[in-house]
Amino acid sequence: MGLRNGSLVCDYCSSTVFTFESFQVAWTAKDSSDPKAGFSYTTQTWQEIDDGENKGCNWCDILWGEIPVWYQHRKKNESPPPEETFKITVRFEKRNSEDDIVLKVMVEDDWPPRYQVQCDPDETAAAFVPGRKLVWEVASPRAFKLALDCLAQCTLRHDCPKPQETSLPTRVIDCSDPERPKLVLTEGVQGFYAALSYVWGEPQPHSVCTTKLSTYLESIDILLLPKTIRDAIVCTYNLNLRYLWADTLCILQDSDEDKQRQIPQMCDIYRCAYVTIIAASSQKVSEGFLHNRKRPVETLLPFWCPDGMLSTISVHESGGSAKPSKEPVNRRAWCFQERLLSPRTLVYASHTLQYQCQTAMNEIGDIWKYLPSKELGELRLPAMMLSHTPCRTLLSNDMEALLTAWRNVLSDYTQRAVSDPSDRLVAISGIAQLFQRWWGSSNRYIAGLWERNLSTDLLWYRNRPSDGCLVTGQFLAPSWSWAATIGCIVAGWDKRVGNIIWDVQSCEAIPVSDNHPLGQVKGGRLIVRAIMRDVTWDPAEPELFELKQPRVSVAKISDEPEECEGACNVRNLPASAARAVDTTVHAGLAVEDSDRIKITTLPDVKPTSASPVEHVDIRMRNGDSQGKKELKPVNIGHSFITNLFLKLMPCLVRRKNGHTTETAPTRQPPTSRQTTSNDTNGNDIRAEAITLQDHSTNTDMAVASTEAIETGCLHSRGEPDHIGSNNHAKRCQSNEVTVPSKGLERHIGYVYFDYDSAGIGADKGKAVVVSSDGGENPGHLTGLIVVPAENAGEFRRVGLFHVDGRFYEDEEAPYCDIKSWLNTPSTEVITI
Repeated sequence: MGLRNGSLVCDYCSSTVFTFESFQVAWTAKDSSDPKAGFSYTTQTWQEIDDGENKGCNWCDILWGEIPVWYQHRKKNESPPPEETFKITVRFEKRNSEDDIVLKVMVEDDWPPRYQVQCDPDETAAAFVPGRKLVWEVASPRAFKLALDCLAQCTLRHDCPKPQETSLPTRVIDCSDPERPKLVLTEGVQGFYAALSYVWGEPQPHSVCTTKLSTYLESIDILLLPKTIRDAIVCTYNLNLRYLWADTLCILQDSDEDKQRQIPQMCDIYRCAYVTIIAASSQKVSEGFLHNRKRPVETLLPFWCPDGMLSTISVHESGGSAKPSKEPVNRRAWCFQERLLSPRTLVYASHTLQYQCQTAMNEIGDIWKYLPSKELGELRLPAMMLSHTPCRTLLSNDMEALLTAWRNVLSDYTQRAVSDPSDRLVAISGIAQLFQRWWGSSNRYIAGLWERNLSTDLLWYRNRPSDGCLVTGQFLAPSWSWAATIGCIVAGWDKRVGNIIWDVQSCEAIPVSDNHPLGQVKGGRLIVRAIMRDVTWDPAEPELFELKQPRVSVAKISDEPEECEGACNVRNLPASAARAVDTTVHAGLAVEDSDRIKITTLPDVKPTSASPVEHVDIRMRNGDSQGKKELKPVNIGHSFITNLFLKLMPCLVRRKNGHTTETAPTRQPPTSRQTTSNDTNGNDIRAEAITLQDHSTNTDMAVASTEAIETGCLHSRGEPDHIGSNNHAKRCQSNEVTVPSKGLERHIGYVYFDYDSAGIGADKGKAVVVSSDGGENPGHLTGLIVVPAENAGEFRRVGLFHVDGRFYEDEEAPYCDIKSWLNTPSTEVITI
């Protein structure tokens, strides 16, 4: 099997796909609306395709790669039989724009791989094929020429801000002699300059400092500089620019005073640069960025031009380019504003050199792509912000564009890592400064939030952790600011937010430096009047529960039936009924008659409104009923009792041949939950959990002698397990044990925590209602979860909650009584 058409394809392929007539059928299909248009043919046998690939046929090589993939998916076999043939349809298509052409190779009408089509600019096919081969020698004269062509085309054809001479930054690097650069104090001189954006990644011992400044003004030893800085000097020189701004040499690294002067100028430094050089592929400053990239793998094919001339094209699989989100520079917080503020950038990516402006982007020498990209590292500011002069009056559409743009900024920025967590607000301050200019005095910037949209901005939540470590014990920002946490932030906007319910009385942030009011802060305070409810949660889970101050009442049900409806009454003992009474735990537990547990209340305990019982005294003794051994008291807390009942609920026990104790008159609460089951001797046992509404008259834990103790297993959402039942009601014959039960807390919604569980430090707090969805009968509430702060009377935010008022049959679904929340008698003023 010989090769033809410049030894690119075999005889069979040359006589089928690559004749002039068949090739034109495939080429003109790009202008057809018929999805089946193109040239179709039957291949030689699989054995012949394999032979052709071995002999160097490039078309057989493509088929040899695609057919087995199709065969495995459709036939579920490893490889085709040697004698099998296949139907192939070949067509060219336009993708995204007139200038983006791909080659589609369809196997048996259902496997459509696509290949990028490119050629060298000096090929005859270049008149018909817009795409150009990737530039991998990024430091070559051709690469710099193509970069200059991009800058010129952008100036002439795009709506981007036109480059103009501007006041140079305080210090710049003179690159007119790239072998002997030096620092220049500009003192207001105007001119053009390039700026550098890169990842430090390691210390730079030869950065400018107070003691080196005078030496660097004379000259800088180029060999002392890291590779990225040297490459930037060479790049600036080859772009026909004299001056370069790079932070390591233009900001005194040992002077906080100079940093406080220079960092607030970052917005204008990058905004006014003629071009920004981005060392996107370098993980650290010593790596540089002008080295050759990996030569792309490409397949050459014959190309019949419509005028009958034979040329050559290059094809490669689509999607092979490096993703911007994977570049080191797009994982660093400081580099974000350096790119976003720059009107024109040259991006030295991992695979080639790219040009990006506010209007378009391309891989140098290749076609322009005007469609906006959603890739990390390719965000653009709104077109209205391209102007250097903000509008005096903002229309409603302009305001919405600014708000949307800021949400997009936070989404991109907070995915990135910052070496010093205290720079979280500083590294975005240049972008905040640009937005502040557009908002003017009508909108104040407060620690990452905008006063005009404050209530909505406060409804941010952490979607996932970002690059970087969890910060503990260091103040970053007020807890209500997204800058207080390290993580990817979803800005405060939700279609369910319709009505703002709370009232913001004041919101302030205190900057570290008066020279940089949009940067780092050292304090802040938010004061609001709002509806608040007690809630609890498991820090490791997203479920939110309403704290209802419940109690558990347990009683033994006698064997004697009684004519009554519903559940039997549960009786409460007054505080004076019994201070300490022995209770014997018998059947079902590994405890004998001689093991007794005594539970008493401490007389000096004052229960709080949060729970009727905060402490109990448990005394345990071994011995006979005469009590030969002394009781040993152990003081335990409310959380222990809660967990004790949750863990022991599955155990149903009763005391045999017990006696009946007279109980005090019943005070029946409005709501209760009951469960009935049988003990080991067939006696019916019922447990009832009651929401206690008034603790003032029943503040002691009373335990009297009982016929039996019965406990039921409660789910985390508060519903008991129905492990047994009886068809008739029974008469209560015992006293109750009343304790708070976390199991009775009602599952009402979900919470997004601002920190990992270790950073929350609590499992209960308050839900501060911010907003509801629209309508007369709201079905959804959103707000902040707060816990007490170190300062008395103040709180700190730990999350964002959503509660839903829609009822579902699914017992696992949350439900919140929205109406009762909104009808809370009074609101409270809270400081966060």
